[in-house]
Amino acid sequence: MAHIHITGIEYVELNQDEVTFTYKPDVPKLKLVGTIYEENEEDEEDDVQSVVFLTQNQLNKVLLNKEIELKTTDDGKWQTPKPLTREQVKKIGLVSLESEYLGKKGDYKCFEVTKVEQ
Repeated sequence: MAHIHITGIEYVELNQDEVTFTYKPDVPKLKLVGTIYEENEEDEEDDVQSVVFLTQNQLNKVLLNKEIELKTTDDGKWQTPKPLTREQVKKIGLVSLESEYLGKKGDYKCFEVTKVEQ
């Protein structure tokens, strides 16, 4: 079990990858691509590019009252209209995500969120 914190959002889209999920496997998952900070990880890098799989409800909990807007792009992805401010990164970074590490896909670490801790 890993505790991660989102520190940047590149984009969010509906998951199309073939992944076996343990948490609510019948519920459609979103795929968030961005940077995360992993607690207790001894990498030389603090924030790493990652893929986080989570439900719409979990994403809503992460973004609740954080003044972060996601807009739909022409290719069906949701992106922030402009880069996140330091304050926004700090706000979403305070939300702890209990997650299962799923392995690496290319250069990305992949996680499945099992619980959002506010």
